[in-house]
Amino acid sequence: MPSFRQKIAGLIRQLSAPSDTRPEADVSVASSAFIQQYLNRKEAHRDEPKILHGRSYQELPSQKVGQLSYPVITAMTGPGGGLTTVNQQQRCLSTSDPDVHFIDVVDDEISCRNVDETDRQLRDANSNLSTLLPPLSSKSSLEFHPLQKSDSAPDAYSKINFEINKNSELKKEIAGVSEWSSGNSRAYGASMTLYEMHPLTRVHAGEPIADCFAIVSRKNSAIIVLADGVNWGHKASLAARAAVHGCVDYLNKAIFSKPTQGVTTTTDVFIALLRSFHAAHTLILQEQGMLTTLTAAVVLPSAVPDKYIVCTCNVGDSLAYVYSPKYGVREITQGSHDVHSMRDMRDALGALGPVDGQNPELSNLTLSMTDVFPGDVVFLTSDGVSDNLDPVVGKFAGLPSIEAHQRHRLTLLRTEDLLKHGVSGKGPSCTSAKELVKLLLDFVTHLTAAKRRILEDVELYSGAEGKALSRSEQRCKRKEICGKLALVPGKLDHATCVAYTVGDVQPFS
Repeated sequence: MPSFRQKIAGLIRQLSAPSDTRPEADVSVASSAFIQQYLNRKEAHRDEPKILHGRSYQELPSQKVGQLSYPVITAMTGPGGGLTTVNQQQRCLSTSDPDVHFIDVVDDEISCRNVDETDRQLRDANSNLSTLLPPLSSKSSLEFHPLQKSDSAPDAYSKINFEINKNSELKKEIAGVSEWSSGNSRAYGASMTLYEMHPLTRVHAGEPIADCFAIVSRKNSAIIVLADGVNWGHKASLAARAAVHGCVDYLNKAIFSKPTQGVTTTTDVFIALLRSFHAAHTLILQEQGMLTTLTAAVVLPSAVPDKYIVCTCNVGDSLAYVYSPKYGVREITQGSHDVHSMRDMRDALGALGPVDGQNPELSNLTLSMTDVFPGDVVFLTSDGVSDNLDPVVGKFAGLPSIEAHQRHRLTLLRTEDLLKHGVSGKGPSCTSAKELVKLLLDFVTHLTAAKRRILEDVELYSGAEGKALSRSEQRCKRKEICGKLALVPGKLDHATCVAYTVGDVQPFS
């Protein structure tokens, strides 16, 4: 049997053949440079920054972070209002953890209204959240502290509500931000649907979009969050929006609320990230949403000049990457899934929300970190983007059977090739976060176009004389085209990407 490299070499010869001997190339095979790069092993010689990961903050080294800037430059969320559409009146939270002051940075003693009822509902909901709320002590294992009333450790949410109510003239903050805008070239995100549109009702399948994203950038830092609601429907969409709201709100308060008590090390950041996931899960339960993945990244300046650090926490299959003009593309969240085994793309791997009663599924909850540099772009994607960058899903000219780790590496090289050379393979290359988001969404849209054309055939929905078919008749007709669908590239899904260009920028520049 020919080896993997021999098979790929044959593929390269096929792509290099004269145009009159092979079909016209489409978006899935527009450039074979990434495959050629793999064959030549050029990527193996790059001394790229390491990606460190673990299940708890104790497994990761603690690095000092530089001085933070606190005013918000850009805040963007979506789609359709994103996190701003849920939880206008947020429920109070508190904890019995005596060290909560360190992360919540709250000094005022403010009592929570209805806190006893809140505690009763939350105690059952959080029975297996032991990895989400680590104590800030020297204990070797993570412990979960059930939420309950604590006069000595009031919560961050209470303070915000108190400050707003104290002066009705103040503009109300949403998730710690007073104004959500449309983003810019350095901080940008977008969501779209890749599902087909019903030719008769003109409504896309899978409505509403169940993804949600938010990005909050400051002079030298950013919070980037993305959630992908599991399955379809309003409950999935609500879960994603609630998760992003709870996560962003907590991170804004814990990391950026008080300059005198801001984080000083990456350990502080990881503790804040874990606690923000607890806040996200709690808010999903409060809003009665269903299940969602969640990925959050915090980009901060390092104490080392001209270097930055990105810390991530993720559960599920929404992934985080960094694109470096020097080092290419690497996946920050790769520790959350086994790159040496093939994955069922129908399995989200983990989720927040009531997976088991009131408990989340945290089997792949992972903390990760890596160094980044000015000009690098940190970006998060839902699986509607990342899966369509997979060489097998993209059906790159009948790519032969490959092993899982080879598939993962080729996915990264495919992404790098797109960002450096564009869909056509002739450029131009991406130079900003906004360009990256638009390019990746444009790519997955074109890749999945053939699938949509098949499913948007009016004959699948109407019979003779234009009479609408029954649901059972429609299902039968759709089964007949399964073979045809399997032959064309791409995966239909909701697709979201949010990105941030690393660097120190002046406000309003």
